[in-house]
Amino acid sequence: GLDVDADREVLVTAGATEALSATILALIDEGDEVLTFAPFYDEYGACIAFGRGVHRTVPLIAPEFRPDLDRLRESVTDATRLIILNAPHNPTGAVFDRETLELIVELAIRHDALIVTDEVYEHLMYDGRVHTPIATLPGARERTITISSGGKTFNTTGWKVGWLIAAPAVVDAVLAVKQYLTYVNAG
Repeated sequence: GLDVDADREVLVTAGATEALSATILALIDEGDEVLTFAPFYDEYGACIAFGRGVHRTVPLIAPEFRPDLDRLRESVTDATRLIILNAPHNPTGAVFDRETLELIVELAIRHDALIVTDEVYEHLMYDGRVHTPIATLPGARERTITISSGGKTFNTTGWKVGWLIAAPAVVDAVLAVKQYLTYVNAG
């Protein structure tokens, strides 16, 4: 449901992992805080450390694997540069409800943070669940970097074709890092 300028707002990468790496490295400085939801994809922690950021986590509480919203409010501060949202969540399969997504957007706006979404499982939904891309919520699009890939959806994990969608200035910043990670990949 988003109108995207393919020439200025899309960057094709060597899989979603490269998109995540380039995004994290491009957008944090030493000491910046990055929030993830635990459990999290190990690459998040490695890239945050590589970028000399401070990794903060909010646990997802079983059996619904939903974060405690008060803890989430306390965890996002003016030092938070990125909020990484893996949705639908791997490995729990959790789908974040609208209230949680709206709170993430509210906190990002209040603390001038960016939202990085890892949406590689967006089309693998079961039991009538529906994935709502956070970038479609009011106030989120201009501060969201949406990352996905064809690997899970099309069973082409070895092809390593991913992408990100973001505002042109963010795409330019990520491209400045990505160009030194890989030059080309499958296309």
